[in-house]
Amino acid sequence: MIVPAYAYYSQAPAPAFDAATVKPSAPIVGDTYNINTGKILHGVVTLGNATLGDCLKFAYSLTTDVQLVAPEWASAKGHYIYDVTGKAAPDTPQDSLLQMLQGLLKDRFQMVLHTEQREMKHYALVVAKSGPKMHESTVDQNDARGAARLDGITSNRMQMNKLAMLMSRMTRMPVIDNTGLNGFYEIKLQWSPEDIKGKSEEIPLGPSIFTAVEEQLGLKLLWKKGPIEILVVDRAEKVPLEN
Repeated sequence: MIVPAYAYYSQAPAPAFDAATVKPSAPIVGDTYNINTGKILHGVVTLGNATLGDCLKFAYSLTTDVQLVAPEWASAKGHYIYDVTGKAAPDTPQDSLLQMLQGLLKDRFQMVLHTEQREMKHYALVVAKSGPKMHESTVDQNDARGAARLDGITSNRMQMNKLAMLMSRMTRMPVIDNTGLNGFYEIKLQWSPEDIKGKSEEIPLGPSIFTAVEEQLGLKLLWKKGPIEILVVDRAEKVPLEN
């Protein structure tokens, strides 16, 4: 009996880490603590003092909080927080590492998930008519560097979904990546925040974030009201399965 190709691939096991740990973080001492909401280096994925919501947003490349619907405890800072480590070969592509993280979280937290469309106001990040002005990155994930401030974003290696996530914070509105650009790019973006423009000598007068995105990156932020995909957690355990 010949097995159709689609059936063969549907039966193929999902990629998994060579080694992985998921455990509650150590008790917090004092009023401040370090949070690692997602880092990839040499094929190793780490999250520390992170909520389950933080872990899911990193694993599924969600750019804003409104794209995740989960139990209240899953986003409670300082209460239910976890340390997650997944190790794979150093040259494993980032997309594969994130897929491994998705599977790890589902398994250890015994999660049931689904996606649905919900209508809401948001900005769509798209390519401007003039075309993108960014250069493709020439560095690998181990040499990635960047910074985000109130008046700008710089990076030698950034994907569009990460740029959209940062812009969600800057504009205080959900920003959804609709560029169709799947690579990594050099980002150098500078603007003047409207609420402090001209009030600080450290932040000179300049363009708005909307003008800067188009003029400096060849992208555009479009205001929209329409459906966006939401990740819904139907069920999850607070205590992950043992390693």
